[in-house]
Amino acid sequence: MDWFMRAKAEYGYDTISQYFDKSLSVLANARNLYAIDDTKSVKGWEMSIYRWKKGAHKKAQTKEPKIESKLDSVNASYHFDVVNDIYYTYLSIADQMVSVAGDKHRSMKEAYSNMVGKPASMNEICRDFGIPRAWFDEYRRRHGWTHDMSPYTDEEIATTDVEQLVQDLVLRNKHSLHKKYERRKWKNIEESAERYDMFNTYVLNEFKQLVGEAKSNVPKLNMIEDESEYSLVISPTDFHWGKYGWVDEVGETYHFDEARKRLMEKTEELICRLPSRPEQIILATGSDWFHVDTDAGTTTKGTPQDMCGSPAEILMTGCKLAREHIDLLRQVAPVKVVFMPGNHDRMSAIALMMYLSAVYEETEDCEVVVSPSTRQYVHYGNNLLGFIHGDGAKNLEELMSCEQRELWGKCEHHAWFHGHLHHRKVLESKGCLIIQLPSLAGHDRYHARQGYTTSKAGLAAHLIDKQKGLIATYFAPVEGQH
Repeated sequence: MDWFMRAKAEYGYDTISQYFDKSLSVLANARNLYAIDDTKSVKGWEMSIYRWKKGAHKKAQTKEPKIESKLDSVNASYHFDVVNDIYYTYLSIADQMVSVAGDKHRSMKEAYSNMVGKPASMNEICRDFGIPRAWFDEYRRRHGWTHDMSPYTDEEIATTDVEQLVQDLVLRNKHSLHKKYERRKWKNIEESAERYDMFNTYVLNEFKQLVGEAKSNVPKLNMIEDESEYSLVISPTDFHWGKYGWVDEVGETYHFDEARKRLMEKTEELICRLPSRPEQIILATGSDWFHVDTDAGTTTKGTPQDMCGSPAEILMTGCKLAREHIDLLRQVAPVKVVFMPGNHDRMSAIALMMYLSAVYEETEDCEVVVSPSTRQYVHYGNNLLGFIHGDGAKNLEELMSCEQRELWGKCEHHAWFHGHLHHRKVLESKGCLIIQLPSLAGHDRYHARQGYTTSKAGLAAHLIDKQKGLIATYFAPVEGQH
């Protein structure tokens, strides 16, 4: 095969003539040809199409071109073989003419240009394209390359439509932007992983050890063991942790120390009265456990309150006290914790719920029921028990029979426990006991000025027999209350 026929075959002119679609752009045709024959790149096919359109396939020489051994002038420092798509460049350091395929030549210039992202360094180009550094240094100078130049060769600019070059440059920059984004994303992922690893190593492990100590089994109190099956319902509702009362103004002192003393002492007093160890203790809490719910020191709806500490102090110390209180009850029997958020601490009660859920997540003798509902139900033997703060819905009997229709029919005994009003009361209505719980809290200015000071503060406990329902109520009053 003579040189003319070999050029037509090797550089795709016959393939272009056969498959070129005039209705498509040059770039689209180049992509189609690359799908047919991938021995040339898309850019290579694009350059061949431009040459083909200019009649290169008709002008091909019948003899291989003769290249001078040396090119003297700077303007003639290299020769571009249009037919073969090869750049011949004389390098004095090599004392020879080197040939570089057009695709490789264009890729090197694109990599060296800063118009499509950060330019590659000389070392990077030498490594990626397999060329000695000294050779490439002279090669780029022979071709007049600088970082600030466009990524296109003079031959591309001369043979390609300007609009096509602009579109191609936009696409290259989009691709470069995407690559930068991907590099940055993975860099952030790696940095985040490294930070997490450091946090896990130096902080989280210590925290897990501390929580693990809290989750360990507590020693059980010595109590009478018999075959009676009952649960103990205890609820320090309306505890109002963080509430403040000055004795000279409201008739009694109420602050952190007094509140903690009342809770722990009255709980121990009730425990000592139990006839035997219960099957479980149902602890209903979060019902105005906290006195305030906002950083401004107000209730959930925004009513200002008298406080003995800052809102942050109230929240953090209140969570720790709730944990201490549960650990006391765990010495008696397994504890089931249900929440009934109050009008003073709607959101803080949820925070307490999540805190206790995390603390006792893997503890066998403490179950924390996680639910955002303001009404909670517990099924125990022949009993259906409901828990609610008491500031909202009033039709409790209808709600229980409707919301727990199946259990309502299966259970003979139904009981609601609620607080909010700070005094004891029991009402039997429509087949359901409505048990209103007392408050351990002391008075503040609001209660003193409104005259809400006549109810006896204390903590109540209710014994629920598994088959017979409510069988006993214990009350531990706060002594010395004025």
